[in-house]
Amino acid sequence: MKVNFLTLLTLFFFNISFAQITKYDDWDIAKQQSELTGKNILIILTGSEWCKPCVKMEKDVIENQQFIEYANQNLVVLEIDIPRNQNYDSKVMKDYMYFKNKYSTNALPTMILVDKNGTEKISLSDNLNSLEKVLEGLKKYN
Repeated sequence: MKVNFLTLLTLFFFNISFAQITKYDDWDIAKQQSELTGKNILIILTGSEWCKPCVKMEKDVIENQQFIEYANQNLVVLEIDIPRNQNYDSKVMKDYMYFKNKYSTNALPTMILVDKNGTEKISLSDNLNSLEKVLEGLKKYN
C-alpha cells in the first residue's frame, strides 16, 4: 500500500489535535497505575457541566495541549466529576465526599497531587484557570 506524504501529515496533525489526557474515575485503578509507572496521582475534583470555574478550568487548562502532554508524561489523573443533580448515594458522590474530607477541601474545582499512597504533596484551588500557575504548582512538587 502506497501512502503519500500529505496523508501522513494529515494523520499526524489529526492525532495531535485530538490528544487527550488518560483519566481514571476509580482510586484503586489510579493507584495501580501509579505503582506501575512510578508517577504521582493528580486528583481533580470538578463539576465540569455546571460549575463555572470548573468549566473554565477544563477549557483553559485541562484541554490545553501543553497540560495534556505534561499530564500524560508525568501523572496518573483521577477525576471525580460531579454531574448536575447527582444522587447522594451514587459512587461519584461517595468518592467526592471521601476525597473532599480526606484532603480538607470545600472548593470546586480542586487539584490535589498525591503520591501512590495518597499522601498529599500539594492542593491547588486558586488560579485553576491559569495554565502557567497550575503547571508551576504541579512541577514544583512532582
